[in-house]
Amino acid sequence: MIYLKTFKLSNSKIRNNNIYPFNILKNKEPDIFVFDNITVLYGNNGSGKSTILNIIANKLNLKGKEKDNPEVIGKLNYFEEFASKCEYQLGEFENGKKIARIPENSRYIKSEEILYEIRKIEQENVLKEGYVANLVRSCMEVEQAKQSVSTEKRTSSIRKI
Repeated sequence: MIYLKTFKLSNSKIRNNNIYPFNILKNKEPDIFVFDNITVLYGNNGSGKSTILNIIANKLNLKGKEKDNPEVIGKLNYFEEFASKCEYQLGEFENGKKIARIPENSRYIKSEEILYEIRKIEQENVLKEGYVANLVRSCMEVEQAKQSVSTEKRTSSIRKI
């Protein structure tokens, strides 16, 4: 099922070329994205892939969306203004019925968040492996100590005879 069928970037321009994201994506193709079961955005660093995904996340009001800081830029939130001028069309269920809204818990996840989670899992595994190794080592030391005590008892009982 494809929740988002199309997304059209705003054609709005602003006089100041430095206001993000206005003018950032001008002259980029496509200005309308058509989504399929798998859709890949690719391009060089700085080409606008993350910007496009964040605009979509803002327009759809997804959890995890990045926000502009109007205190830094000025009184207007230009990012939200740009996103509000974008358009989208939702997809259909398998039975052909139109999707009315994006599921409530939908989320925008950036690649660095996924990498962070992978690293966290790897670290947890390393810690668990270390914990298990320490536990095994401790058990072996206890067993060796028991054997040593047992050997000493036998040795001392042999001497008494």
